[in-house]
Amino acid sequence: MKQFVLLASYGGIDSVRRAQQFINKAYRPYTGIIPTDGLYGREMNTALIQVLQSLEGFSPSEATGNFGNGTRSRLKTITANNASSNESWVWLASTALACNGIGGGPTFVWTSTFANIVKAFQERYAIAVTGSIDSTTWMSLLTSKGDPDRPCVACDTRFEITDARLATLKADGYEIVGRYLTEPGQSSLAPKDYFKAIRPGELERITRGGMRFFPIFQEYSTKLEHFTPANGAAHAKTAREAAQRLGIPPTHIYFAVDFDATDDQVTSNILPYFRAVCSSLGGGYGVGIYASRNICSRVIGAGCASNAFVSDMSTGFSGNLGFPIPDGWVYDQFTEIDDYKGQGWDLDRVAYSGKVSACASLLPAVPVPAPDPDPVSPETDPLLRWVAVTEQECRKALAALGTQVAVYEDSIGQFILEWLRKPEYWSEGGSGTQAMWHAYTPEVSTPPDLDAARVVCANVCEAQPSIKEKLPSTRDVAHMAATALGYLTWGIENNPAKYGLGDLGGWPLDLLQIWGAYRRDGKHADLAAWLYKHLGKDEGFGYDDVLADADAWLIASSMRKRSGSTVLSAAMRETFKQSETHRIVRFYDERFASSADNVVSAYSTMADGLDALGLTNIGMSESILKKAAGTDKLPDKQEAEVSARAFAAFIDQPRR
Repeated sequence: MKQFVLLASYGGIDSVRRAQQFINKAYRPYTGIIPTDGLYGREMNTALIQVLQSLEGFSPSEATGNFGNGTRSRLKTITANNASSNESWVWLASTALACNGIGGGPTFVWTSTFANIVKAFQERYAIAVTGSIDSTTWMSLLTSKGDPDRPCVACDTRFEITDARLATLKADGYEIVGRYLTEPGQSSLAPKDYFKAIRPGELERITRGGMRFFPIFQEYSTKLEHFTPANGAAHAKTAREAAQRLGIPPTHIYFAVDFDATDDQVTSNILPYFRAVCSSLGGGYGVGIYASRNICSRVIGAGCASNAFVSDMSTGFSGNLGFPIPDGWVYDQFTEIDDYKGQGWDLDRVAYSGKVSACASLLPAVPVPAPDPDPVSPETDPLLRWVAVTEQECRKALAALGTQVAVYEDSIGQFILEWLRKPEYWSEGGSGTQAMWHAYTPEVSTPPDLDAARVVCANVCEAQPSIKEKLPSTRDVAHMAATALGYLTWGIENNPAKYGLGDLGGWPLDLLQIWGAYRRDGKHADLAAWLYKHLGKDEGFGYDDVLADADAWLIASSMRKRSGSTVLSAAMRETFKQSETHRIVRFYDERFASSADNVVSAYSTMADGLDALGLTNIGMSESILKKAAGTDKLPDKQEAEVSARAFAAFIDQPRR
């Protein structure tokens, strides 16, 4: 039903509505009366092409709204030099830009601001940034596939990449190839009988030959009934197991929606399917989506995928025509070549945004974790027993000093943690890394009674039998205590996808430290492969560090919900009901909602530097942080993502 008022509540934009009104006034013989609702859709897109055909000299009967070779042959390049004599062309370009979500709306005048808007569009669509409205830009503005002849560095194919095909692709300038993890019925077939699926040794051939790859999962994805939560969970498990079997490092796997789903079908079937994929994938892998523009945008907008592989060459899909490219696009499939180079295989050409790295290396087979021992009674934990006794002795000592000091018995747990972190994470007059911990977890000395209570508890701790050396090597109690104090001091972030200042002394700093080790010792190696080899195993971010970070978050979370003199032992009692590896998985579940994408989102703050980290809030500098981590630079966005996915894969591994 056509609407002739602004539908702002449905996303209508006033600048688009003004353009629609102008089209009705100036181009009615070509377009007829089109809606003036401010929405960019199929009818508006067709009208823009008809306006273009009018400017190119076609008659109304010839202006079909289809962007064919005839329309392409008459395209005019508009620049600052000829814009004044082609005002209607400028108006059309500015309107198309507004429809694609860029620029302030229709204009007849070329300005420096307008030129920058053109460049912004070209950058967003990964086409040549010329600043002029050339033929490639016109096609990207008015069709989903854009210029099918434009250069690109990525491709995908259902054919095995043999040595000969690899050589052909490299010679033609391709750097990245998309390949399929599995195919329907694969489990009953021998590897030699697979057709489109990755063959044994193929990924080694690709990476050894100097190309990169990205994985696609496309099984039973061509009909609405294929998209159910049960299938989503099953597909996620199949995709993860295939990726791990093939040694694919933590990356995005693109799950396909290979039909023209309507908006209501996205709501009823596609979103529930992808929610199940998200909750079941694991292994550090991120959820990507292969679909039309609208489906990609809706699934990403709902938080059910983080990146898109856009099926833009399906120009007839209702989800492509009249929709801008999704913000989260990484790959854009825009044309298919049958019988590539006359060699008997087909190839899809794919634009690459560069926002996410393709896989440049493989990992060894994922080791099967040893069965986790059954949990034992937490009362047998030596640290818990020590803390429980120390809490009681601290309470007695505070009570002996009178009511003014005894009121601080709720802080006994924090006082004990402060003592346990010393001297590794705190010493009087400390500098360098110690200065960072002083600023991050200060021992507030006012009012005087608070400081007196702290001193009393420190003396009690000192008088107790030594505990640190009686714990197994996997238990770094000083690390755990310092990290827990960070959460108690600065709070716990409730959003699983966000970074909080309380996190700084835990897993993000450890990830930054192993990043520093990579910068010093392995920067010529592939980051994903290097992290797989070292994270959770070596100094910098070993297993003891991972466990300390997990225990600190769990204990601090529990402590913040309690009050009284025994909050620390109560929190430890709750935490130590589970074995070490179960605690690590619980940390992943509760802190990050079991999502590698959430780990990436939270850790990517590191790549944004000082302001995003909030270091100025606590009187610290970025240089101090880098010194503490032993690194000369913070990771960039892609390096941060690789690091975060490696960490997510490790803390998720015990249950896989």
